[in-house]
Amino acid sequence: MNRTNEITITIKAVAGKKGEYIAYYTSEFLNATFSVYFHDTIMGAIALQNFSEMLRMKYEKERVGFEVSGEPTCFESKGLMEMMSGSMART
Repeated sequence: MNRTNEITITIKAVAGKKGEYIAYYTSEFLNATFSVYFHDTIMGAIALQNFSEMLRMKYEKERVGFEVSGEPTCFESKGLMEMMSGSMART
C-alpha cells in the first residue's frame, strides 16, 4: 500500500479509565495535535468514525489507518472493532 495516501491515527488507553481511549493525529506542518476522547461502545465507534473521516477529508487521503500505542488492547465493542478493521470506514 502507498502510505502517502493514508493518514494514521494513534489510539491510546486512558490510564486508570477502563474502556476509555484517546485517538489522535499530529500534523507536523501545523505543529498541532487533533484528538477525540471516546469510550469502547458503539457510540465511541461513531465518534471515532467521524473523527477519522474528518481528518481523511481534510488531508485528502484515500484511507485511514489505526495504530494502538502502549499496552495491547482488546476492544469489547463489536462496532468499534468493525470500524477500525475497515468494514465501516470508507476506503
